[in-house]
Amino acid sequence: MKRLILFLGVVGVLVVSGCEDYQMAEKSKEVVISKEEYEQLKASAALAKQVGRYQIHKEGPRTWRLDTATGKSCLMLTTEADWKGDASTQSSCAGEDFREAQERHRLYPNLYDTSRNPLPTKQ
Repeated sequence: MKRLILFLGVVGVLVVSGCEDYQMAEKSKEVVISKEEYEQLKASAALAKQVGRYQIHKEGPRTWRLDTATGKSCLMLTTEADWKGDASTQSSCAGEDFREAQERHRLYPNLYDTSRNPLPTKQ
C-alpha cells in the first residue's frame, strides 16, 4: 500500500509539473501552391507516365519530336548550317526541356540540392 501511494505521488508530481510548458501545435496555414496549380501538375504528371508519348519524325535534314499528349513539336536534330539558318526560329527540344526543368525547380525547390541537381529518391 505504501508503494502504491508513493507511485501515485510521483506520477502526480510529474503530470502537474510537466503540463504547463506544452502547447498544442497548430497546423501550417501556408499554402505552397494553389489548388489549380496542383491539379495542373497532377495532370502533367499523368501525361508524363504515358508510354509512347513522344514520336520522332524525320523530314529532310531535320528530326522532330512530337509530344502526342500536348500536340507540341520541337526540333531535335539538324545540320549546323540549318541551326544557324531557318531552324534558328524553330523551337528546339533542348530549349523546351530546359524550360520544363526550370519550372520543376521553381515548383519543387526541396527536391534539388544547391547545385540544382535532383536529390536521390528515398526507397
